[in-house]
Amino acid sequence: MQVEIVQRPAAHVLGIMARINPMNADYNELWGQRFTRYEQVVAALAVEPGYYGVYYATDEPEMADFVAGMMVRQVADVPDGLTLRAVPAGTYAAFACTMSTIGQTWADIYARWLPASEYVEDEGRPALEYYPPDMSPSPDGVLTILVPIKSK
Repeated sequence: MQVEIVQRPAAHVLGIMARINPMNADYNELWGQRFTRYEQVVAALAVEPGYYGVYYATDEPEMADFVAGMMVRQVADVPDGLTLRAVPAGTYAAFACTMSTIGQTWADIYARWLPASEYVEDEGRPALEYYPPDMSPSPDGVLTILVPIKSK
């Protein structure tokens, strides 16, 4: 499993938010129907190309607050229907995968890579999925999973 350890600056994600169970969420509905309605508004405020799925921990077991959106500067007036959330700076383990292997990659990160590594997940920061602007929508489209980490 190829991994790159990267430093990410603090940022803000603007997009639609839903409380989900990541194991059985309807991502097609979240991205294809809900986010699509706001994509032009969000893209006009974006500071970089590409899209992010951002997973924030909640106090509910197996649930996450998921934001489908783009990175933006701090926004004074958040447009109706959208959510602005902070993404703190920090160290991340970055894993490239395809749309067809995304579920297995997530499973392998937590079952194999993380326990064998010199890191633990930094649960105070969200996990990210980065979808580049030129990514193919096919099962072979390559994206990056970013897991927040800290030394054991």
